[in-house]
Amino acid sequence: MNIDLFSLLVLLGALQALFFGIFLLFTRTENPFQNRMLAGLMFILSYNGFETLNWSSGLYPGIWFFDAFGFVLIFGFGPCLYLYVRSFRKEGKPAAPWKHFIMIWLALAIKLGLLICWKLDQLGYAYPHAVVWVYQVFDRVAERLSVAWACVYFLLALREWLQQRKGGGLMPEEDRWLKILMVVMGVFHCVWLITVAVPYIWNVTGAQQYSVIEVMLVVFIYWIGFAGYHRTRVIYAARQQQARSYFDQLEDTEIARCAEALHRAMAAERLYLDPEMTASVLAERIGVPVKTLSAVLNRQMGKGFNEYINSWRVEAVKDRMKDPACKHLTLSGIAFECGFNSQPTFQRAFRAVTGCSPREFLRQQGGE
Repeated sequence: MNIDLFSLLVLLGALQALFFGIFLLFTRTENPFQNRMLAGLMFILSYNGFETLNWSSGLYPGIWFFDAFGFVLIFGFGPCLYLYVRSFRKEGKPAAPWKHFIMIWLALAIKLGLLICWKLDQLGYAYPHAVVWVYQVFDRVAERLSVAWACVYFLLALREWLQQRKGGGLMPEEDRWLKILMVVMGVFHCVWLITVAVPYIWNVTGAQQYSVIEVMLVVFIYWIGFAGYHRTRVIYAARQQQARSYFDQLEDTEIARCAEALHRAMAAERLYLDPEMTASVLAERIGVPVKTLSAVLNRQMGKGFNEYINSWRVEAVKDRMKDPACKHLTLSGIAFECGFNSQPTFQRAFRAVTGCSPREFLRQQGGE
């Protein structure tokens, strides 16, 4: 193992990206989906930083994980960028964001299939050779496919930003940050494309081929770590100030009408049961501007949209967990019936409201 200056910088950058990603996941915000997408981007950069450290420090092939699962997480880079830019829309996250990460699951299935075949071979069992053939094809095209996948999503993110900018839905601070991000990402993707194309133009391979992109990756990790943290705080403060100013301009009767309509939509109409419910849809259903809804939630109730609607879902889950008629249902089944669309979101929301996990709550009720 050889830890030179470059390897040390790579290590520190990878750790910085990892810690910033964790910080984003646990930071309270009115748009948790936005934080999760930026966190996903940071985790992918952190992984690639550690992967770079693996060969730059002479560990390769000592840490087999990077070789066995190469070209898996990188397929999430483009989707995370696009969904992060998409999250700046006022209506919140898009429907079924998981579908954008299908390539990660496909690549992971191929890698796991190969590992299973390798283990079966060690144990002396026969294995389906079709898996090895699929892996060999994937291994030959993975690098070109990953950069193409990332570039397609970069173009989608660029189009999304331009559409939001044209529609006037972005605050100046948001627009400034996305403009800088798109410029930097554009340069990064151009270098990435050139790196992959170099062997087809010049006789350059190995360390020479990847030296520029790897150095750029390290610089990029440091930049997005510092810039992302700073811009996240600036944008959050600007949103709070905007909501405060708008709320102060609202009439008391308008605030009361919005709060009453909101409570009726939850208590009587139970709109929280819709897993695809967004702030814009809810605002339309109760007959108020989405800006008014956000201001009342943030200033009057001290909650973001997701936090508010998930609190109603958690209360519905608690009622069903206490109901003997629902004893045959699993916790996941109850959560999905009450409007949650993912197990991790349900677990986080339940603990935030009750201070304990669903199973701990169930045991306290004598249900287990």
